[in-house]
Amino acid sequence: MRVIIVIRDFFSIGGAENFAREFALNLKKKNVDVKVITSRKSLIKKNKFFRNIKVIQIYSPNIRIIGTLIYCFSLFIYFIFHFREYDIIQSFFLKHSSFVSVIAGKILKKKVFCRMECSGNFGDIKTLKKIPFSFIFLKIFKISDGIIVLSNEMKKELEYYGFNKDKLFLIPNAVDVEKFIPSTNKEEIKKKLGFENKKIVIFIGRLTKQKGINFLLEAFKEVDNENKFLIILGEGELKESLFKKIENLGIKNRIWFGGKKDNVIPYLQAADVFVLTSISEGLPIVLLEAMSCGLPVIVSNVGGNIDVVENEINGYVVFPYDIKRIKIYIEDILKDEKKANLMGNRNRKKVIENYSYEAIIKKYLEIYSK
Repeated sequence: MRVIIVIRDFFSIGGAENFAREFALNLKKKNVDVKVITSRKSLIKKNKFFRNIKVIQIYSPNIRIIGTLIYCFSLFIYFIFHFREYDIIQSFFLKHSSFVSVIAGKILKKKVFCRMECSGNFGDIKTLKKIPFSFIFLKIFKISDGIIVLSNEMKKELEYYGFNKDKLFLIPNAVDVEKFIPSTNKEEIKKKLGFENKKIVIFIGRLTKQKGINFLLEAFKEVDNENKFLIILGEGELKESLFKKIENLGIKNRIWFGGKKDNVIPYLQAADVFVLTSISEGLPIVLLEAMSCGLPVIVSNVGGNIDVVENEINGYVVFPYDIKRIKIYIEDILKDEKKANLMGNRNRKKVIENYSYEAIIKKYLEIYSK
């Protein structure tokens, strides 16, 4: 089996991009011939390798519309001239890469599967419908061999827009359960990171409106402040406004912005509860990583969150705007160590059984082989 993975920004930091890299590596472990097509900003050709996986970088100048057109044309030409080198095209995002992939696949009689990354107001479909002639994109996506969705919410959204339910395959994200493991000495890790004797709430994600970080900050202000501390890891356009917000809320001395971290494991292992109050989601890999580290979680009732978290069983599910409820749930977990441990243990078990790369890659290969 020969699979070519198509994603516009393979080397970027993001949930989909992180998954694409791990997905490629794990396909390779199953003796699948894997290549990756992505974009580059430089005119200089840079065909390179990612851990023995060939990465073809197509020129895409940083010029709106023109850059996309050049990328799409070059991608199509690559498919045409290299049609003997692959059997299956796996594209990420219901955007331009998938549009070109499906057209080329139909012409060349290759299997094409597209992967939807997010639902709701910030999702693939809502973003797509903002561009001219979006109905053409939707028609093209509908003739693909299949759409991979990460959650039941995504599946319902595509069915609403007329996609054939027999072509929708629910395969969630995955996490490396051997890498993301619970701490054996949480207090020691806290001490090393400089958070000794703190009860830690952690948020990891882009600092954007979609992630609902403002709601978490407002809720945390109301949390009783005896040794309670909030760690925020991530970057984004809201960073400066968030700095101002925490000053206005009077909680500057209870929050630490750590920026982007290549390795978030020590921070997850030091934390006592993971909170993600997004307005819309796919299935956040960082949520699975937190669960794999044995953390209880508090999440908004959007996207794949509600497929993974059972309210009051392995965490809490809340409306993202419900600041009062977020505050109550944070305090409940931080005050009840027995409940927190029980939820965390259930999360670890659930991830191992359902969201390991071994389990997820098996599902992809089954679909490819049909």
